[in-house]
Amino acid sequence: MFERDNKHELLAEEWEVLAAFGLKSYQQDEPLAIDSTKLLDDALCLETLQKILPELGAPNIKVTASLVIKRVAFLTLAPVLYAMSSFDKGLDGSLENSVFEYPLDNRIWQSKMPLKDTSVSVWNSSNKESRDTWRDGILTKVFAGHLTLLVEHFYRLTKVSRRVLWENVAVRVFSIYEQRILTSVSKEKRETAEADYACLLDKSMSKLFGLNENPLTMFYRDKQLTALSENPVRVRRTCCFYYQATEPPVYCGSCPLPLKKKTTPP
Repeated sequence: MFERDNKHELLAEEWEVLAAFGLKSYQQDEPLAIDSTKLLDDALCLETLQKILPELGAPNIKVTASLVIKRVAFLTLAPVLYAMSSFDKGLDGSLENSVFEYPLDNRIWQSKMPLKDTSVSVWNSSNKESRDTWRDGILTKVFAGHLTLLVEHFYRLTKVSRRVLWENVAVRVFSIYEQRILTSVSKEKRETAEADYACLLDKSMSKLFGLNENPLTMFYRDKQLTALSENPVRVRRTCCFYYQATEPPVYCGSCPLPLKKKTTPP
C-alpha cells in the first residue's frame, strides 16, 4: 500500500469493487461534468439542471432536481459507505473533492463519481483515534459537507420539498447497507458495518448532517407486504416524481402512489 502524507491508496481489489459503484479518478476536461462546488452557484446550477431536464424526460426543474439528488446520493454514498464499513478506508466525499457528471443515454444515467483525491485514511485497532471519531469525520464530509448543501440549495432554487430530497437520500442509504454492504461483508466485519448503519439512523447524530435533526430517521420504517409487492418493502412517505419522467409512467417499487390508487374506492 502506497502511503503519502499519512494517506494511503486503495488496493487494486478495493478499487475494482468501488469502481462498480461509480468511483473513478478525476480527469480534467471531462465532457458533461462540473465541479460539484459550482452547483452552489445559482446560475450555474440552474443552467446544469436545464441541460439535464430534456435528457431525463422530466417535465420541469423540480422533478429534475429530485432525480439528480437520487443519482448524486448513490454515486457519493455507495463508494464512501462501502469503503468505510467493508475496508475501514475513508474516502473524502466532500463537495470540494467531488465532480458532478451528467451524461445520459435514452434517459438512463451514465454518470460516475470522479474524486479529485482518491487517497484514503485507514483505521485499524492500533490507531489512537477511536473508530467512532474516525467514522464521524468521514460521514460529516459526505453529508454536512456535500449532500446537505445540495439538498438545501436545490430546495431554495427549485422549491422541491426537502422531505422528497431527503427521502431520496435515505432510500439510497438503506439500500446500500441492506442490499450491498451487509449482504457481502465478512462475518468479522458485520458487527462493525451494522454499527455504522445504526449510527446513520440514530436520532442524536444530527451533527453528521449539519442540521438540528437527523433527516434520515423519519423515513426508516418497517418493511411490509403490499398489494403490489412479492417481498416486503419499506414504502416511501413521499414520491420522488420518477414516474413523471417516464412514458408510460413507471413507479418505483416502494412508491406510495400506486398503493393509494389501488386502495382508493371507485
